[in-house]
Amino acid sequence: MNATPEKNASSEKKAAGAFDVRNIIGMLLGIYGIVLLLSALLLDPGINPDTGLPKDASYNTWTGLALVLAAAVFLTWAKLRPIIVPADPETPPMSRRRRSAP
Repeated sequence: MNATPEKNASSEKKAAGAFDVRNIIGMLLGIYGIVLLLSALLLDPGINPDTGLPKDASYNTWTGLALVLAAAVFLTWAKLRPIIVPADPETPPMSRRRRSAP
């Protein structure tokens, strides 16, 4: 006899992991934020053709920081409150089951 209780196949659940939309959004925002931060640090912003004055590179810095912060919020949210899905792909969610006519 086994000392551990057996689990029901229908009761097993797992986290959505990489397929959680919050992870995807967080990764994309983080990548865009890092690209903007790198462009602010490494690229010359250029000269405004209308005024002849140098352009301000701080826009890329602040937008990049905001995107990295938003990415951190999304990834933290996904880590703290994961979406739990059934381990058995054959089991449809409650909302998708067909209802029988009375």
